Amino acid sequence: MKYNIINNLSHYGDILAIPFFALLAVYLYDLQKKSILEYILFGFAIAGLVLDIWYTYIFLSRNRKS
Repeated sequence: MKYNIINNLSHYGDILAIPFFALLAVYLYDLQKKSILEYILFGFAIAGLVLDIWYTYIFLSRNRKS
């Protein structure tokens, strides 16, 4: 059991990162005058949110089959 938790630690980190990517995306979306850097960060926040949701879905669907 302990070995399984250590192996899946990065997956748990992905799950915990989802709300923070969402908060960052909402914050950057609400800014009125965005700089180029803020547009880049906004793009990375959206990409991170989508990819973390996708990786979490894959992780949870694989665990459900076992």
